[in-house]
Amino acid sequence: MITDVFHKRYPRVFWFRDGVPHEIHVFLRQAAQIVFQDLSDHVADIKDVSNIAYDKLIRELGHGLTPGRDIVDTCVGSICEPYDLWNNAHGSSENFVVYRLSLIELLFATVEQEITTPKSHSNGLFKKTGDPTTNDDAVTALRNSVHELNHRAREARLPFHYHNGLFQRTSDDATQSQVHEPFWQLVSDAKWQNIDTDIKEAIDRHDQRGRDVALYALKALESTIKIISDEKGWSRGNERGAANYIDNLVSANNGRFIEVWESDQLKALFRELRNSHGHGPGSAPQPNLSPEQEQWVIETAMIWIKSLVRRM
Repeated sequence: MITDVFHKRYPRVFWFRDGVPHEIHVFLRQAAQIVFQDLSDHVADIKDVSNIAYDKLIRELGHGLTPGRDIVDTCVGSICEPYDLWNNAHGSSENFVVYRLSLIELLFATVEQEITTPKSHSNGLFKKTGDPTTNDDAVTALRNSVHELNHRAREARLPFHYHNGLFQRTSDDATQSQVHEPFWQLVSDAKWQNIDTDIKEAIDRHDQRGRDVALYALKALESTIKIISDEKGWSRGNERGAANYIDNLVSANNGRFIEVWESDQLKALFRELRNSHGHGPGSAPQPNLSPEQEQWVIETAMIWIKSLVRRM
């Protein structure tokens, strides 16, 4: 199975002049402590978590990191070891860091999967050999750990934020705290999986200067509108697009879930952006947005989604 891993999404994100900066080494060790001290008691077996994460890293990287006495020692030792320019196994300082950030990402994602996946839907990845604390305790510990991880990343001046299994680029601190963090927390529930997936895809395409950023951001917004319309029992089954679902939300018969002016703004987003980017331009020029405009579309979609979900 192919895994979306940090070092493949951001292969050339760092450039260090003199080895690995001290603050990044500190962050890596702090991240290891969060996983192997704070979260280990909330999973059935930290060795299983380590094996799953490390095996995925090897599959995508093509080689392992520094071997230890056992799998946990291998993961902790690899993350915490200092970079050595004369150690050929370490490679460049930039690769040294992105490989270890990949391992941290995979460890967090694996812990998150175990804690948030209902045990009745277990996929057999984890051996329930221990007696972990209650799920409420584990979810709280995970939320606190993710918050600390992101705080530590800001302290280390790393331009990345962890959410729902991935590290992705951050924006300014105010937008991060007021928009991104509340958004990712709201869409962590399984029913918002499509929204989570499409916004992540939009961010990845924006970071890699790919195409169709607006299309994926607005797909997430459209999915949100459809889910709300369906759950409220307002969908009729003959809707032909986002505008019809927006009509369901603004309808006076349905209690005006949104106001008319909000309906107008939402329809304008789809009319001016999604429609032009979602259809072939024929002989006309390809529609293009600047990086700043793409970032605006992503954040606007996230703000709308956050606002709509909170009204449910």
